[in-house]
Amino acid sequence: MAKKKDKEEEVEEGSEGKKSKKGLLIIIVIVVLLLGGGGFGAYWFLLRTPPLTAEQQAEIEAAKKPEPVILPVFALKPFVVNLADKKSRRYLKVTMKLELSNEELLEEVDKRRAQLRDVVLTMLSSKTADEISTMEGKFLLRQDIIKRVNVNLVSGKVTKVYWEEFVVQ
Repeated sequence: MAKKKDKEEEVEEGSEGKKSKKGLLIIIVIVVLLLGGGGFGAYWFLLRTPPLTAEQQAEIEAAKKPEPVILPVFALKPFVVNLADKKSRRYLKVTMKLELSNEELLEEVDKRRAQLRDVVLTMLSSKTADEISTMEGKFLLRQDIIKRVNVNLVSGKVTKVYWEEFVVQ
């Protein structure tokens, strides 16, 4: 009989251990759910940004894209020059426009038109057909024109040279 009592006590202790493990497991699950729900609630109500309206999205896109700056352009009369080729008589006909850094420079360039044409004519007549016949040659010619013209300007500078006509014959 004593053995029976011992077995019954062990069974009761075992069932109490199972009950305490189940209770502990339920408490852990409840705590996890509360923490997870609290975290989600905090995100949803405090940290989440509300969806943007179409107008707000359009404003943001407009702010991101910088407006293109259109610089003033000054047209020079066509240039016809003899090239510096020694073996043959070749000439160059060029029509170009100068892109200027600001509006005030338009007036200065107009006043210095004769001076700028002289600088460009002198430079163009010093080139040979081989020097200006390639794309690289035309690019270098642009850079030379920009450098030499900018030396004569005070209130701004030439930023680009655009060819409208470029004929070597």
